[in-house]
Amino acid sequence: MSVDKRTVVTVVLCALAALGASAAVAELAPPPEAGTPARAKAAPTPPTTAPSRSQAAKPQLTTPPKSTLPPAVTPQPGGPAAFTGALFTNGLDSDHFCTATVVQSPGRNMIITAGHCLLDGDQAGGTAVFVPAYANGVAPYGTWKLEEAFEDDRWAEDTDDGYDLAFARLAPDATGRNIEDVTGAAVLDTSGRSGEEVTVTGYPADRKVPRTCTAVTVRESETEQRFDCADFPGGTSGSAWIARDGKIIGILTGGDTDDVSTSTILGDYAASLYAKATAAKGEGLPNQQAQQARPN
Repeated sequence: MSVDKRTVVTVVLCALAALGASAAVAELAPPPEAGTPARAKAAPTPPTTAPSRSQAAKPQLTTPPKSTLPPAVTPQPGGPAAFTGALFTNGLDSDHFCTATVVQSPGRNMIITAGHCLLDGDQAGGTAVFVPAYANGVAPYGTWKLEEAFEDDRWAEDTDDGYDLAFARLAPDATGRNIEDVTGAAVLDTSGRSGEEVTVTGYPADRKVPRTCTAVTVRESETEQRFDCADFPGGTSGSAWIARDGKIIGILTGGDTDDVSTSTILGDYAASLYAKATAAKGEGLPNQQAQQARPN
């Protein structure tokens, strides 16, 4: 049987084309056992199951600190308020270790600070003194001896940070005056306020002048609030958080960095501790001050 040469050529060309196509498909789709090569810099696929507790990210603050924090400033002459000062271990020639503020009280002789500043009363009744408006080695309103400290048992016995607060009664000066008669005082508000603007003045332990900053507080939990201001290092513990109406609504108790500071929420426990401190020598609470110290 005779075969047309053109037919043979066509068959051969078709066969070659089919082989070429198969090779191309084989090159584009490697066999399953070869696998898929890893791709650099590709975003990982999120897991389809929830991570375990050990894999989960650490809890973050409810509202992160601002990228640019308000700067702390050195108060100008005439400030800070006369009723804010530093706590010294043994007079002006010793080190100052915390900050405190004169709080309005029936006896006109009370300061407020952080519980850990008074070491469960070790600083009171000893040699510690309060120096209001201290600056550059000068005590413009004198030095005042701490007589007795008052702390919540949950702090004093269990160091529960939610109750890191203290009051201390001061002895009169050499002329018999009480501290409040000399410097004035700030009113304590124990209604649990937070989330508002406060001004805070503290005494860094490594300096001879205070630092002041104004910022808005952020409530972190039922027992804690914070404010974000640059440069509040050790020694500023005990600083009063004074709201725009002049009332104390927080006390600096700590913070993870010098730029983030915390306070307990001043609620029922603070009111009870204030009542205990002011009644220590049989002093009752005048009606006006009882209302100021009692939660709403």
